[in-house]
Amino acid sequence: MTAMNRRAFIASSALVLPGMGAWAQSVRLRCFWWGNPDRDRRTRALLDAYSKGNNIQIAAESLGWGDYWTKLATQVAGGNPPDLIQMDYRYLFEYARRDTLLALDRLLPLPDFSANDRNGGKVDGKLYGVSLGSNSKSVVYDTAMLGRVGATLAADWTWDDFARIAAELSKLNPGKVWGASDNSRWEQGFEQWLNSRGKALYTPEGRVGFTADDAASWLDHWDKLRKAGVVPPADVSASSNGKIEDYELTRGLAAMSFANSNQLVAFQNLNRNPLAIHVFPRHRGGSSGHYVKPAMMMSVSARSRAPEESAKLINHMVSDPEGVKILGIERGVPCSAAARAVLLPEADALGKRQIEYMAQVTRSAIPLPPPPPKGAGEIENLLRRVADSVAFGRVSVKDGANQFHNESVSILARG
Repeated sequence: MTAMNRRAFIASSALVLPGMGAWAQSVRLRCFWWGNPDRDRRTRALLDAYSKGNNIQIAAESLGWGDYWTKLATQVAGGNPPDLIQMDYRYLFEYARRDTLLALDRLLPLPDFSANDRNGGKVDGKLYGVSLGSNSKSVVYDTAMLGRVGATLAADWTWDDFARIAAELSKLNPGKVWGASDNSRWEQGFEQWLNSRGKALYTPEGRVGFTADDAASWLDHWDKLRKAGVVPPADVSASSNGKIEDYELTRGLAAMSFANSNQLVAFQNLNRNPLAIHVFPRHRGGSSGHYVKPAMMMSVSARSRAPEESAKLINHMVSDPEGVKILGIERGVPCSAAARAVLLPEADALGKRQIEYMAQVTRSAIPLPPPPPKGAGEIENLLRRVADSVAFGRVSVKDGANQFHNESVSILARG
């Protein structure tokens, strides 16, 4: 970046934040996030550089997704939450409405964010989470394997196209490498299936937005592929528990998998063969089903003793050229156009593909749905259990679908 461009960038993105004067040497912050090794490395590098440059102390801690939410809940309940809390759209409303997060509108006006990107972090009209990057669901695939069968993924490919291509891939090494992983256990995959049909996983009122028949069509799709040897058998699929290293793609057991687009870098770090991402299949005549969401956000605890300093650190992450470069696009494509302009010239092929992918998704995206209601985490686990029961032949597709729908209704009714 030239000196002139850098000055222009800083002028367009720097914020004069109320109350942010000289920094006292005694300022101490705690930053807590969930992540993977690459995210941990990038975040710690940013925090280390920032703390030295601003003469403050920052305690950094990260955990895996499941352990993270358990420990965060414990810290919040105990009155000892971290200052900076990495937040997910799924839990934003719950934490904000419990008065555990600080409203950031005054501290972080985010002039270079679109209204959609700002609104993704708002609850009841107030900003409680700042998006660290946008993402969408995606198919992650081994480019070499698809090349071996001469497969090309069209922008408007259908679930029938997916089944056909996956079947061709499964013939390369039958019984050892499958065409795709089994997506029946992934709640977000089911949501995409519904969205493409013009339906929703949850209603704006926080109720179930799907029928038992919708669930049956989803489970039946994967059951047929499983029985045809196109996706792995139950014992293989059940061993994948959400960690990137456990995915069938990473273990060399499948040519295609399903993940969020910002995870491409982490997948590639664990895979020898070149990978790429593509939009989800759609129902014939249906919409893309894709929406753009904050991959993750950064929030500030309502109990923080240094709210201005915490907000300034968030601004460094999303707007300052040095912070933007360190974090890159591992957490998603930056919402700030100026930040994207900083990254694009130096981005590698994977980085450029993610930026292009989000631009592609945005052109045909459906509106961002309301965040999942309280109890959605329980429903996410329920789908895994039911899908496994169907896969192992313990229940039929119809009975599994009825169980999933009925128990989902009951979970949300408890509120």
